[in-house]
Amino acid sequence: GSETTGAYHALLQGQTVCTVKDEKGQNCAGHVKQWLTAPDDVLEKASPENTIHRCQRCYTIYEGPPQEYLYPKVKK
Repeated sequence: GSETTGAYHALLQGQTVCTVKDEKGQNCAGHVKQWLTAPDDVLEKASPENTIHRCQRCYTIYEGPPQEYLYPKVKK
């Protein structure tokens, strides 16, 4: 599920902050969180197996594989 459509920035493994540079060349560094309420037109542009994430500061949209490695499901 690491394939992206190119419509959005690729979310790197373990990435939690925005890496988009502003006009001064500084990283935004806003928190990137999973966007559970993304509208259908946003979801249609992403790969079906990817999840959508958005920067809380500059609203840049990222797509990437589900972030289960942050909270792995423990097999019992």
